[in-house]
Amino acid sequence: MAIKQWVASEVGKEAELRAKTFLASEGLQFVEANFKVKPGEIDLIFTDKQLWVFVEVKYRSSDSHGSAAEFFTASKRRKVVNAIMCYFKQKQRNIHHEAIRIDLIAIDGDQLEWIKNV
Repeated sequence: MAIKQWVASEVGKEAELRAKTFLASEGLQFVEANFKVKPGEIDLIFTDKQLWVFVEVKYRSSDSHGSAAEFFTASKRRKVVNAIMCYFKQKQRNIHHEAIRIDLIAIDGDQLEWIKNV
């Protein structure tokens, strides 16, 4: 793995850990991280009572090329939705019988923003 790729990976892991810690402090129950399937990936999975919360984490060290939230595109959302369908299929749960929400944790430098129901 190239050094630049490794650094980006480590920064991403740190952002996900920060998001995980924040959401747990807000009362959500952690289930799983980095669920990967061919159609896409889910960074963090939580439950909030009977609600499944699927979280995408976006990090930008600065907003000189756009904010972290701007990098959660419609294409990325489709990939997350496809990954959620795979997740429930693997867990042998019917997605139509589950309450779900997709959230975004956007981290710009030191600022963390929790955007619910993206």
